[in-house]
Amino acid sequence: MKTAQILNVLRTAAVADALGVPAEMKIRGSYQLTGMTGNGSWPQPAGSWSDDTSMTLCLLQNILEQGTYEDLLDKFEHYMMFGDWTPRGIAFDVGHTCAHAVRQHAINHVPAQQCGDAAENANGNGALMRIAPLAFVLANQPSVAARFAITKAYTTLTHGHPRAVVGSFIYLELLHELLAGQNLVAALAAVKVTLTGLNPDSAYALEVPAYQRLLTENFQNCQLADIRTSGYVVDTLEAAVWVALNATDLRTGLLQAVNLGGDVDTIATVAAPLLAISHPEQPVPADWWQVMINRPLLDQVMVPFAQKYGD
Repeated sequence: MKTAQILNVLRTAAVADALGVPAEMKIRGSYQLTGMTGNGSWPQPAGSWSDDTSMTLCLLQNILEQGTYEDLLDKFEHYMMFGDWTPRGIAFDVGHTCAHAVRQHAINHVPAQQCGDAAENANGNGALMRIAPLAFVLANQPSVAARFAITKAYTTLTHGHPRAVVGSFIYLELLHELLAGQNLVAALAAVKVTLTGLNPDSAYALEVPAYQRLLTENFQNCQLADIRTSGYVVDTLEAAVWVALNATDLRTGLLQAVNLGGDVDTIATVAAPLLAISHPEQPVPADWWQVMINRPLLDQVMVPFAQKYGD
């Protein structure tokens, strides 16, 4: 993928996050966003991005520095405790499971790979929301086993349950197929086949049925009323993919995502790379990008990453 296209994907995800922040956890149908606004669910000005983008920036910087998993958790700590990687030096939205992992590392000195909560009720979307850039890192990795191992390693830093790992893997494999030139319908079919290659006796294979609806042929035809939008990793991935399957263009797809109600900033953030790669001819809407707070910080990390992995 060309450098400019990778940069567009990264910027689109950040814009999607900021679009959704004012409506986070609002009830579907109780509002209608048509563009970048502020001071809704959070007392933040228009163009404010949340933990989704802040933790993604940590990942991008860590990859650029060839940092360890321990280094990445250190960056998460600096985001959470000191407001690094935020639009205005303030961390205003930190997920409970991610915060727990950071405390495990910073206070209890737990090894990075063991910091993610492995409880079944800890299957939130806090790993899914930040993991998309790995798709570019793994684009030329032919080994499914290697891609799975790396996905698992980055997910379990904050989310240790196998269901969260499988969710991250499905998402990154969808992006992998899109980057290889498949459309999203074909990508879903390919990922379904890939998942059959997991060790059937492993804890990960046992979690694949949790994503059964997403992997059915008629998932695209689900009605809006059937799309759940909680912070649960399965709900978030389903909602993001459903939006991307049904969107006719990038702008309307992002607006549909942020108007779903529920955890819309993360749903939109996860949907954004699917939309941007599926519509490579459509740049991030300039009127939204120009409203983003602290664009220099975003580009300070996003531009060199795009240059590193672009053609």
